[in-house]
Amino acid sequence: MEKKSQESVVIITLNYNQNEYTLGCVESLLSSDYGNFQLFLIDNGSSEENYQKLKDSIPSDGRLFLFRIKDNCGYVGGINFGLKSASSYDPDFYLIMNNDTIIDEFAISELVDAGLRYDKKAIVSGKVYNYDEKDTLQYIGQDFDPEEMLNQKSIVKERREKDIGQYDSEREMGMLDDIFWLMPSSVYKTIGGYSDYFFLYGEQNDYAFRALKEGFKLIYTPQAKLWHKGGITTCGGEKTSARIEYWTTMAVLKLSVLHFPSHKAQKFYRKWLLRSLFKNVFLLLAGKNKPSNILAIVQAYLHFRHWNVIRYKDNGYNPF
Repeated sequence: MEKKSQESVVIITLNYNQNEYTLGCVESLLSSDYGNFQLFLIDNGSSEENYQKLKDSIPSDGRLFLFRIKDNCGYVGGINFGLKSASSYDPDFYLIMNNDTIIDEFAISELVDAGLRYDKKAIVSGKVYNYDEKDTLQYIGQDFDPEEMLNQKSIVKERREKDIGQYDSEREMGMLDDIFWLMPSSVYKTIGGYSDYFFLYGEQNDYAFRALKEGFKLIYTPQAKLWHKGGITTCGGEKTSARIEYWTTMAVLKLSVLHFPSHKAQKFYRKWLLRSLFKNVFLLLAGKNKPSNILAIVQAYLHFRHWNVIRYKDNGYNPF
């Protein structure tokens, strides 16, 4: 039975040569108990062969719209394309979500109901479970940093916590990831799209910080559920690669100077860099790392120094 709240929702998700995951995601969305939505599926630079296969395989449903971006413009570019396209429909909410996910049939209803409880003044997310271990939690959000910097600790530890009802209370968060989040149209109208200072990594933190500064809240609601693979697009899921180290270092450094006073930002990122270098040297000595990871941190810092003078659009450059 469909719930009473039937605000209009536009769902935005990207595909990049991941047809199998994307089609599973689409199927789960189309099975939702929530009726009043449109799904904007954006193919962001897949090969022509994969795009054609996706086009031929997607279900025929009047709520589903397939868009094609010929050249990969990054996660930020793809989401912004979707937001701009969807804005012409003037929906009540936008639901942004990763494509390597399966969403629960009641999740959209739960997200919308929570959004309405907060008078459309909050970005809302829910429980993120592991794709391969469906009763373990991967993420629900991050606590507030008492120093109001970038140390929002993930509440779920080690991304493999058995769900025994320990996080069944709705609560306000210090940070959310856009693995899936529902935001009222007023957020987009107030702060615009994702910042093109980012290509991928850090963009959702930046967006959340901007929303918080405008008085919006970040809310976790436990009845909205989703299963997430995670990390399959970049470097084949190899989370310790120098390529990811470079991007994440750049993201943290950019976030610090974009959102905090100069003296706090410098103190934070210098301390963060030293800690990151020490950690990687320790892993290298233990045979669990490569010299390239240390080089990635150093190069990211040097490139950040240049970026911080010019503040240019991130086109996805990565030397690793």
